[in-house]
Amino acid sequence: MTSSKIESDIEYVKDLVSKSDDLPSPSSIYVLWAVLITIGFSMVDFAPRWVGFFWMIAGPAGGLLSGYLGCKAGAKKGQMNREIGIKHALHWSGMLVFIFLAVLLGIMGIVHGVVISQIILLIVALGWWTAGVHFDRNFLWLGGMMALGFLGTLFLDKYAWTAMGILLGLTLIIIAMRKGRENASQPE
Repeated sequence: MTSSKIESDIEYVKDLVSKSDDLPSPSSIYVLWAVLITIGFSMVDFAPRWVGFFWMIAGPAGGLLSGYLGCKAGAKKGQMNREIGIKHALHWSGMLVFIFLAVLLGIMGIVHGVVISQIILLIVALGWWTAGVHFDRNFLWLGGMMALGFLGTLFLDKYAWTAMGILLGLTLIIIAMRKGRENASQPE
């Protein structure tokens, strides 16, 4: 075996390892959350009594489905990485635990009305921002948009939640379409 062949093989393995370190989320996860966020955020303006019930089901179910879709996409690409899977599970389930703890503020009567939704929005914005730092850079934009949306909920009286839900939903769909084009242009 020649030294140039060995160098070529090492470079190939190095490229595979670097690609497996940063496994971006599949487009199907972005579409899933576009639908859930658009519905759930709009409910704050139009059906506030049902928001908690919706997210009590949609949040954990969406998280589990996201994990399944991510695992399925990784297997399809041949890039199964148990360590990254565990990091994702810890990150997202940790965010869910902190949301549950925030909900206790409402259950105990410490905060009322839309304030609990604002607190949860801040937790999710931070969760998505840190997901952008550690997993998929698209989440930086989304976490930042949520933080700006939080400001909108403080200063706008009507439809701030619906506007934010639609904006986030459209952004998630655009990201999903871009990822779909990128995946279609890559050789199998």
